[in-house]
Amino acid sequence: MEKPKERITENSIDYILVGDYYILDLKPPEENRPIRHYGHALPT
Repeated sequence: MEKPKERITENSIDYILVGDYYILDLKPPEENRPIRHYGHALPT
C-alpha cells in the first residue's frame, strides 16, 4: 500500500496529514497592528 502524502493542496487550500485524517493547515494573517490599553486595536 502506498503511503499518503504529508501535505496536499486542493482548490488553493492546504491540508496536513494528522493520523489518518487531513486537517486544514490554517495560518493567522500576517498583521502588525499595535494594540492599545484594554486590548483595543487602533482604527485603520
